Amino acid sequence: MTEPIAVIFLTFERTAYAVRSLQSLKDKLRYPDLRYYVADDGSRQDHITTILDMTKDLNMISWHTIANGTYGRNANEAWQLTQQTCKLALFIEDDWELTQELDLYPYAALLMENETVGMVRLGYLNLNMRGTVFGHSGLLYWRLDRECDPYVFTGHPSLRHTRYWNAYGKYPEGLLPGETELAYAYQFRKAQGPDIVYPVDNGSYGKFAHIGEIKSY
Repeated sequence: MTEPIAVIFLTFERTAYAVRSLQSLKDKLRYPDLRYYVADDGSRQDHITTILDMTKDLNMISWHTIANGTYGRNANEAWQLTQQTCKLALFIEDDWELTQELDLYPYAALLMENETVGMVRLGYLNLNMRGTVFGHSGLLYWRLDRECDPYVFTGHPSLRHTRYWNAYGKYPEGLLPGETELAYAYQFRKAQGPDIVYPVDNGSYGKFAHIGEIKSY
């Protein structure tokens, strides 16, 4: 029996990117029980209509739109709602595209079976990161050193367990996305809790590509 995964899709206005991102998940993401949640920060109606149309054939938990909610508030509300039924959540912003087939099962198993891990990072691996290697069920992972890079926590696609949220708390609210990221990285470093790991077999670029430079705010 598999643990359900909530796919939390954070979006605002960037319709062309969001369509590419969602379509890549529909085409290439593999897992037996995915439940989608869209967190929109008050986009125009045409953006909302497009995303709603793309998600009508998915197993949806919910959708919410908060005008001027900011990244932190939207992410917090999404996490609070989805963790009522899902211990695992795939966080993805609307400008990340899955470039190759990805099976989440081994990463879900790692998070459910190893309490020292709170997040499996699925974006790219920063060149100046350090870590130690460990294995689980035949796969190797980097256990990332949280002191080596201020961006060890980022908005990259990642699979997280509820224990990560419980240990490090809510996102700061009322800040721009980049400011939220830096503030949360500081929050992460000041607390004790489960680690962030990165699959070695994903290579340095991961299986997700950052597809645009248009800012969300």
